[in-house]
Amino acid sequence: MSTAFRLLTFAVALPCCCTLLAAEKKTAAIDLLNPPPGADGSAWKHFSGEPGTKLGDVWKTTDGVLVCKGMPNGYIYTTRDYADFMLRLEWRWPPEGKPGKGGVLLRTTGENRIWPKCLEAQINSPDAGDFWGLGGFRLTGPEDRSKSLEHPQFGKLTNVKKTEDVEKPAGQWNQYEIVADGDTVVLSINGKEVNRATGCETAPGKILLTAEGDEIHFRNVTLVPIQKLFNGKDLTGWSFRAPNADAKMEDTFSVHDGVLRCTGKPAGYLQTDKKYTDYILKLQWRWPEDVKPGNNGVLVRVLEGEHFHGNVWPKCVEAQLANRRAGDIFTIGQFPLTGDPDRTRGRYTAMAQPTNEKPQGQWNDYEIVLVGGDLTLKVNGLVQNVATEVLQTPGTIALQSEGAPIEYRNIRLIPLD
Repeated sequence: MSTAFRLLTFAVALPCCCTLLAAEKKTAAIDLLNPPPGADGSAWKHFSGEPGTKLGDVWKTTDGVLVCKGMPNGYIYTTRDYADFMLRLEWRWPPEGKPGKGGVLLRTTGENRIWPKCLEAQINSPDAGDFWGLGGFRLTGPEDRSKSLEHPQFGKLTNVKKTEDVEKPAGQWNQYEIVADGDTVVLSINGKEVNRATGCETAPGKILLTAEGDEIHFRNVTLVPIQKLFNGKDLTGWSFRAPNADAKMEDTFSVHDGVLRCTGKPAGYLQTDKKYTDYILKLQWRWPEDVKPGNNGVLVRVLEGEHFHGNVWPKCVEAQLANRRAGDIFTIGQFPLTGDPDRTRGRYTAMAQPTNEKPQGQWNDYEIVLVGGDLTLKVNGLVQNVATEVLQTPGTIALQSEGAPIEYRNIRLIPLD
C-alpha cells in the first residue's frame, strides 16, 4: 500500500474532525483584512467601551499582521452581516507576552455595547475552543459540557466547553476554522475539531474580533459564504436528464415544504446548471417511512458527452446512497481515481466502516469533500471513504433517480477553488 493510502486509511479510522487541511490554499475566500481595518474600503468598523477612542489607538496592521493592544475593551466588527460561512483566521499571543483574553463573535445583533448578543468562539487562554452564547443567544451542546447562568450585566450566558486543549504556546500561530451552517456551528483549532454547537440562532449578524485587555495578533482572516444549491422552494439552478427526452422533471423531482422529493422513476438525474471543481458539498437525505429503501447516489464532477449503462449515467464519480451502503464509491465511464486497494473491486470501493446510516425516516448527513485529486466521503460525521488521483476537471453535481423514492434537503456548497 502506498504512503498516501496509509495516511488516508489512518484518517478514515479516526472520527472525522474538520475540513481537509489540503483545502487551505485553494479557497474561494474573501480576505477580510485586505484592505486592513482603518483603510478606505475596509470590511471593518470599530467600537470601544471608552468614548473617544480611535481605531488606531487599539488596532494596527503591520506586514499583514493585525495587532490588537487589548485596551480599552471593545472590538472591530464587519460592515456586513453573515449567517452561513466558513471563517478561517490565525491568532497568537505576543512571543514575549503572557496569553490572555480574546474572542471571535459570530452572528452578532443589536446595539454596539460591551458585550452584544452573539455566539462567541472563545480565544481566552487556556479556554480557546469554548462556546459562549452572550446576551441570551441560544445554543445547545452535550449535557456534560454545557451550562447556563444569569449575569447581572450581560444577561443569560450559555457555555459549551471544548473537548480538548490544542492551543499552541505563546508566540506560535494557531488556526481557527469556524463553520456556521444553519443551526450548527463547528470549531476546529489547528486542524482538530474541538467543539460543535447545535440549536444555534440562525439570524445573520456581524463578525467581531475583540479587545479584552491583552495584546493579541491576528492574520489571514478569510471567509467563504456557504452557497445554497437548493433554495427549498423550487428547482431553480437545476435541470433534468433522462434517456427518454420526453421525460418531465416535475414527474420525477418536486419540492414540498422545503424538501426535494424524487420518485425514483424514470431513471435519470437532476444536475446543477453550474460546474464546480473543488468544494465541500453538504446535504441531508432520508428514505420515506412508507416506501422500501432502494438505490440512489450523488454524482460529482459530472462530465458532458457519452452516457453509460443503458444511456442513463454520465461519466462521473458516484458517492453511493444505496440503502445501508452510503459511503461507497463507484466510478462511471471509467472516471479516473484510485481507491484503497484492499477495498476496491473494479469500479467499486467499499466504505471503510460498518454502516452508520440512521433508521428509515430519519435525516442523514452526507459531506463530500473534493480538493484537487483527493475525495473524502463523510456519513453522519464519520469518514467512510477516501480516494486519490481523482481526475481534476470541472463538472456538475447531480442527484440520481434510480428506482426508489428518496428525499433531500439542505443542499449546500462551500467552494474551494
